[in-house]
Amino acid sequence: MPPARIGVKVSPKTSVEETTPTRDQLTFHGRPPQVEDDLKDSPRARPLTMGNIDIRRLRFRGTQGEIVPALLCTPKSKAGPFPLAIAVHGLGSNKAQVCGQLAPALIRQGFAVLAPDTPVHGERPGDPREVWQKKDWLRAIELHRRAIIEIRQCIDVAEARSDLDLSRGIVLAGYSMGSWLDSIVGPLDERVQAMVLMVGGATDAAPFMKLLPQLAMADPLQALPHFAGRPLLMLNGKFDSTVTPEMAKRLFAAAPEPKQQKWYESGHRLPEGAYEDAAKWIAATWEQLSALAAPTDPASTSHPTERVSPQSSSRSRSN
Repeated sequence: MPPARIGVKVSPKTSVEETTPTRDQLTFHGRPPQVEDDLKDSPRARPLTMGNIDIRRLRFRGTQGEIVPALLCTPKSKAGPFPLAIAVHGLGSNKAQVCGQLAPALIRQGFAVLAPDTPVHGERPGDPREVWQKKDWLRAIELHRRAIIEIRQCIDVAEARSDLDLSRGIVLAGYSMGSWLDSIVGPLDERVQAMVLMVGGATDAAPFMKLLPQLAMADPLQALPHFAGRPLLMLNGKFDSTVTPEMAKRLFAAAPEPKQQKWYESGHRLPEGAYEDAAKWIAATWEQLSALAAPTDPASTSHPTERVSPQSSSRSRSN
């Protein structure tokens, strides 16, 4: 059964506010200040530069009326347009933390990174414990549903920017809870051409729970098989007690080809080298996808050829 069709397109008239982020909004340790003021009309803002990264803060209104803050990281002093990776943070984390993990390595590969705060996280009102305390499953599922829609809205927002190149789609990258969300967004949205799921996995829900639409639509095991033909990389820790190796192997088994799983001598917190591995894989995969999408000279072929996904000619790898 295909995943439930969750999501809407952002209207071309949707207001997107752009500002220069403050240091407090970029804090890697702790939660940034929660802001609830309304959106303002704003021209293209000057970035805050950190190392080789230019950072801008974007905000747009989600489908439920809440303002969604996001950080856009691009290579320093370059105009683009850049290919884009959308990064989704883990439970209790925020957009600045996932940018700190992934943006440095991806910027060196020439990518831009766009990372939103998911509901009740980061600058947004609410308490992340609403997601994991298990007191109200339907509330938690509703928060995940909103996050799924808003990640897709981030793609819509990015399509309207001249400094980003979405002509061939985007890459999704998620950490822990972000991997759970991405494993549903990716199959839903054809603009997602590749995914990296870091410390991602899946529980084995009771059969009767899969019959409940609210729960079934949030089940990666039902969604991920519909990512067929698009490259997937999973990065997991051998000693992870949060997303256990059993959970990681269960999700990897549900994923279609082409796919690869890489294991680290770590727990739920992956080593720094994992982010470099993710960025190098994204860059190499994007180069392959770009080559496959390039126009073919009719004179060079005597008959039509089928589109072959990167790595599809080889067996899946789990190392």
